[in-house]
Amino acid sequence: EIFSFRGLKKSVKSRNSRRIVVKRGKKRIIGLVIFAVAVALIAGYIKFFNGTFLYISTGLKDDVVLKAGNSKAYTWEADILLSDAKKEYENVFGSGVWSQSMEGVNMDDYVKEQVRSKLIRVKCMNLSAKEKGVVLSRTQKDAVSSAADTFFNALTQEQVSALNVTKDQIEKMFTEFAIADTLYDDVTSQINTEVSSDDARVITIQYICAGAKSDISSAKERLDNGESFYSVAKDFGGEEESETECKRGEMEQAFETAAFNLKTGETSSIVEAGGKYYIIRCTSDNEKSKTEANKTALMDEKKLEYFNSVFESYEASKYVEMNKKVWNSKKTANATELPVSFETVFNELVK
Repeated sequence: EIFSFRGLKKSVKSRNSRRIVVKRGKKRIIGLVIFAVAVALIAGYIKFFNGTFLYISTGLKDDVVLKAGNSKAYTWEADILLSDAKKEYENVFGSGVWSQSMEGVNMDDYVKEQVRSKLIRVKCMNLSAKEKGVVLSRTQKDAVSSAADTFFNALTQEQVSALNVTKDQIEKMFTEFAIADTLYDDVTSQINTEVSSDDARVITIQYICAGAKSDISSAKERLDNGESFYSVAKDFGGEEESETECKRGEMEQAFETAAFNLKTGETSSIVEAGGKYYIIRCTSDNEKSKTEANKTALMDEKKLEYFNSVFESYEASKYVEMNKKVWNSKKTANATELPVSFETVFNELVK
């Protein structure tokens, strides 16, 4: 409004007006200077979190477990993934798994970190997909709708109440996972994931192991004298026959080289690996169905490696705020036991 005057009359009133204008102008200049100084101070003390500028938050509500960028993950999303994780780990390790540890970390904390990482990754992938214009096709949308119906209809009313979730929210969760999956395919579609059949080959072997060269030499002598491999291996390995499947990259290099050079029915000479001595017998030099499965797994690993290499910097640029009070109150062992798995439904109907 300072510059809204149409003209200045040469009168006492106009002079007073000019004085008022000057005073207001000075105040405005002072205000701008103060603002500029404040900005400079903030810039001087700015801190970086995950590669982004200082994030100022007013806190998260009790129904939110975390916020990645401007995308929120809600408690019901975490509860669904924790339910899946609980079922998966207990099916493999039993219900007592939660008193165990993994890599020096309490199993509950270990699994919760996996769930937390998954939530962050999906939220960040959706942010990236939006920026790139990645959307679902009509077929994918129909699949998502079907998956949401299947999942939600499998829940009892008590379970719906415990999760505090609606079918629309379930559909939104399936949608976000589908978009993340689509982005992943788009990003990795151009890379070479070819894996040779030999690199993927899965073999089955038996082996005799001894800590002293004299012992393994004795075993070799017995084999040379016509004793069965099973009989000698049993004496060195206990009651059970020492037979195992092998993939490349899982064993000491000397052991792997010797094992993969054998044809079905062949037995190696004495092999030293990792401070021990071995004699290896190949019972199958190519488990074909398992080799094909391993080939697919290795191709998937190459895709994931590539995706992580290009996406982790983007993910790190998004500030993640945790609702520590809500998150710390959650325990995988206490997760709501649902009759249906989100991941299973997603893989069967959407992926």
